[in-house]
Amino acid sequence: MKLICETCIVNRTIPSGKKAFQKTILAIGKNSEKKSDETVIMLITNANKGGTKYGLKKNISKIFTRFLADGKATISFNIPEQDLQIKSEVIQLTSFLKVLKSVLTGETTPAGAGSSSVAAVKLPCLTVANKNSSLLSSTKVFSTKCVVKSRADYPLKGFNRNLVSLQISDIKLVRFDPQIFLLKNLRTLNLSNNCLEKIPKELGQMRLNEIDLSGNALHKDKWEWIQQSAVQSSLQSLNISTNNLSYFPIALIYSRVLIRLDLRQNHIHKLPFAVWKMSRLRFLNLANNQLGSVPESMIRMRLDELDLSDNQLDQKASTVPDLRVPSQVGHMPALWELAARVVVTRKVHYSPGLIPFLLVELMHRTPTCSCGLLCFTSKIHERAKVIRLNCQHLILNSNQQLYADSVFCSQRCSTKQ
Repeated sequence: MKLICETCIVNRTIPSGKKAFQKTILAIGKNSEKKSDETVIMLITNANKGGTKYGLKKNISKIFTRFLADGKATISFNIPEQDLQIKSEVIQLTSFLKVLKSVLTGETTPAGAGSSSVAAVKLPCLTVANKNSSLLSSTKVFSTKCVVKSRADYPLKGFNRNLVSLQISDIKLVRFDPQIFLLKNLRTLNLSNNCLEKIPKELGQMRLNEIDLSGNALHKDKWEWIQQSAVQSSLQSLNISTNNLSYFPIALIYSRVLIRLDLRQNHIHKLPFAVWKMSRLRFLNLANNQLGSVPESMIRMRLDELDLSDNQLDQKASTVPDLRVPSQVGHMPALWELAARVVVTRKVHYSPGLIPFLLVELMHRTPTCSCGLLCFTSKIHERAKVIRLNCQHLILNSNQQLYADSVFCSQRCSTKQ
């Protein structure tokens, strides 16, 4: 039985005998090939590839499993007087401790499913020089990065649970591999140039910093994964270029720490007015889309780089139509709009939990007039002026101008412009 984990050795004879956690392989097996030889736990690290062996027979005083649900356990040895603190994936750690318990108690395990016969637990020899233990002495199991660029590279026995970076590209992957959800330390995920049409909602429960989904077919995805709180609070870079998108995924406005967003080579016609709420965004690439203008609300953003090249921003101001539409007389607003107006008028602090989430989401997406009021169904649009954004490096095609989609809450505000 082998466990890839992180361990910390605490020497109980020294007041400050605790060392830092380090990547480790723990294995349970025989000290040699002799049948009568003692069963041991071997601890192997990058610094100690020869391994340290701890005897098991009458040598474990206590196994602490109070925090097993968090993937933590401690084994207390008599000789030497050390505590072995373990951090690992919960399922793997639980299985390891079950094997350890069966060895200590001398219990037997079923020989096979549906069989009434039983056989003793078979343990390998842990002598490093033995060919069968070459995997234990291999440094590959400590690798935190994995790159798969062909079907032959795909690991048949699953991914190393300590992976921090994973790339699976150019292999025509059709279905998201659920094994990825077990990689609790993963921070960078690259699934570019595959055939993915949907991303599972569970991906949003991982604290990923960088995600590359470019070159797939996500134009029908519901983007539920980006609405999960874990990924919203951790994701800093997202690449969803070349996905045949005809829209800007509105769920992205809730990505609180997103710094870099790449939407190149799609078919996006419009940007949402609420895009300005992405306050941490610094690099936005919208090249090779079908944008004719941008929301005026983008003047509130502080971008380091905005790429709008190869869009449809080549219209002259005199040919831009005036899209003013007066409010409909006698039009009855929707119930949600009436509720939202009360919240705004009375300056109620709105957030999930205080008022219904649907109302919070609608108010987040509702554009704001230049006077500061939210524009509901009786809004007036006009796209007739050139704007200058607060952007250090703006990339446009030659002879292009940046037109704004302006929104006003009333005819009076519209005439003031």
